[in-house]
Amino acid sequence: MPSERKTLPLILASSSPQRRTLLAETGYDFERIDPQIDETEGICSGCGPAELVASLAFRKAADVARRVKAAQDEVLPVIIGCDTVAECGGEILGKPQDRDHASRMLTRLSGQPHRVYSGLCIWPLATGVPKTEVAVTHLQMDTLSEDALEDYLETDLWRGKAGAFGYQDGPDWLQITEGSESNVIGLPLELLQTMLAAITPV
Repeated sequence: MPSERKTLPLILASSSPQRRTLLAETGYDFERIDPQIDETEGICSGCGPAELVASLAFRKAADVARRVKAAQDEVLPVIIGCDTVAECGGEILGKPQDRDHASRMLTRLSGQPHRVYSGLCIWPLATGVPKTEVAVTHLQMDTLSEDALEDYLETDLWRGKAGAFGYQDGPDWLQITEGSESNVIGLPLELLQTMLAAITPV
């Protein structure tokens, strides 16, 4: 647990409320700074989900690192950048733009196995050497009836969530078959703890 070892100051480079909640509930003390990047700029159209989330996590961390480095003294913080997408049959599913887009995403996932990828970039400003890794979770979605789909869309819980679903909202038509639950919510805590342990004195 974070409370059992010394920790460096942390800055979460994310506007995601899910990531903020996960980090806080795990016991980390941190600041949050929204990254200011165009998530479509510089991304190759043919890159896979792992490459995509790794690139975006790095860019988010790099943007915040550039903005906070000059203002820090003594103990320099560690920047945490993260990006998450769903993928089904080779199709990358990010955050839905609107209700119709969410409906198309959920229809695509209905009855299908799929995966959630999160890129995680840890950037210790003391060394200036970032490290980026990717976590993958495998899921299975039941076949959604039209009523179940409409009921979920009515909740608006799909807003701002990769693949148009929130595992933390408890839908009974979605199961994890392998991997991290927190990764599906938006921040792979197990991977984060491992990466931070490699740079944090015990």
